[in-house]
Amino acid sequence: MSQKLLIFVVTEDWYFLSHRMPTVKGAQAAGYQVAVITGDGTARAVIEAQGVRVIPFSFDRRSLNPLKALRQIWQLRCLYRAEGPQVVHHIAMKPILFGALAAWLAGVPHVVNAFAGLGYVFSADTMLARGMRLILIPAFHFLLNRPGSVVLFQNEDDRALLRKLRALPLRGDDNTVLIRGSGVDTQALRPLPLPEGGGDFICVFAGRMIGIKGLPTLQEAFARLQHSSPQIKLWLCGQPDPGNPGSWTQQQIDAWVADNPQVIFKGHCQMADIWQQAHVALQPSYGGEGIPKSLLEAAACGRPIIATDVPGCRDMVVEGQNGFLVPPHDAALLAERIVLLAQDHDLCQRMGHASRVLVEGELSAEAVSRKAQALYQSLL
Repeated sequence: MSQKLLIFVVTEDWYFLSHRMPTVKGAQAAGYQVAVITGDGTARAVIEAQGVRVIPFSFDRRSLNPLKALRQIWQLRCLYRAEGPQVVHHIAMKPILFGALAAWLAGVPHVVNAFAGLGYVFSADTMLARGMRLILIPAFHFLLNRPGSVVLFQNEDDRALLRKLRALPLRGDDNTVLIRGSGVDTQALRPLPLPEGGGDFICVFAGRMIGIKGLPTLQEAFARLQHSSPQIKLWLCGQPDPGNPGSWTQQQIDAWVADNPQVIFKGHCQMADIWQQAHVALQPSYGGEGIPKSLLEAAACGRPIIATDVPGCRDMVVEGQNGFLVPPHDAALLAERIVLLAQDHDLCQRMGHASRVLVEGELSAEAVSRKAQALYQSLL
């Protein structure tokens, strides 16, 4: 194999396709052959059409079985030894933990550990999350600071938190890199005119149907709006995530929809089509975000954003310019901000324009590709 092979490691092939193609293009521009170790799902053919070799591997994101974990770490180690990559790039929590151990055992020269947000483990206050943090922090302290290791973040808050927890060195000249977000194709997603006033006002939540995304707060906010503002609708664009411990079931979603006629479950959507018909993006997350891809896409299409003031989400909102930030769990203020936009078409237009300007800078796919290319070239 080429000495310039770069292997990505990610649990789901659909996520790799939707979130990591700008990074892939950066690696290819830096002169690497690219492969990905991932679940063998519906996206394989499309990924391979981008010049990326798919190496099927089954991750069980819910499993806490230590014997299964050790077996998968050893399997990754064997794959790394067989493939001989110059760089492995692990994406998200479990691939970082398993993959960094495997790369150490296999003697991989360079390792990129990329956090796409800190997720449930570092955001939830459950007994399970607290217990997992006790294990992960010392493990990360060992794995993330090894020679040849680079730690990649999407927002500054996540980097600061891992430094505070001593999973990273406190010094500023460490082995971390900040590339904001996963990038959005500002050529494919163009600004769209807002739907004309006078009809329904459409709010969109796009993402996995998991509690930490703020579904309970959305539910309460639209219960408040159900009788006072029947013209305001909520479209739910996404699916439950059985691999996440905080996922809502389809039965819970169906019960919500049945209870409130303003809420419409759309499931998996082509978001460019959705934004032609919708007015505002909602992201009432409780934390754990990198920079949400759904908000990047909404901003690229010229839509205002209402999001919570948590890491990742706050990177997408300049308060009062392209949207509003609200505290987590504050359904009352969320409902108030929605009504404010629903009553002011001109404000929606001005904020939507500001959203588009925001993503045309370092949040674009082109900017992410350039930064990834520079990172990978530095590792040669």
